[in-house]
Amino acid sequence: AVQADKRATLDLALDHLLAQAPARPVPEAIALPAASPFGSLQIDTGKCTMCLSCVGACPESALGDNPERPQLRFTEKNCVQCGLCVVTCPEDALALAPRLWLADSGKARKQPRVLHEMQPWACVKCGKPFGTQKAIEGMLTKLAGHSMFQGAALERLKMCGDCRVIDLHTNPNEVKITDL
Repeated sequence: AVQADKRATLDLALDHLLAQAPARPVPEAIALPAASPFGSLQIDTGKCTMCLSCVGACPESALGDNPERPQLRFTEKNCVQCGLCVVTCPEDALALAPRLWLADSGKARKQPRVLHEMQPWACVKCGKPFGTQKAIEGMLTKLAGHSMFQGAALERLKMCGDCRVIDLHTNPNEVKITDL
């Protein structure tokens, strides 16, 4: 049952071998050398702000997000260990972990699993969730001393995109280009 995709053929072969293996315990994972085309990701949750730049960098859709809540998901069977996510991460929170994961007869490596999740930040105007608490608080801390983000401008960073635009255009004290 050779497939057009080499990884799909390998998955079929691994599934067949696992099904035919004797009834002895199968290891959960087999460590592979560096630069192997199979593996997982290790994430330092203390550093990660859930910016999801790694998701955009992944050419094989091994990394994904959840549109409902701030989550970083990983599908191990898609990962080719190229390292683009590691290089792209601005927080230096990711590391490659080469291995062949055989847990649950190999079914687990085909399902997306949550690597990291956080509480969403709620807009101070409408309450709609957006971003993460850690990311917004970090941005507020970094921009607090910047001259362009004082007073109302700093408060707008706590708003969702819709409320931010509405606030900007309805503020009577906002300096307009025509006033200059």
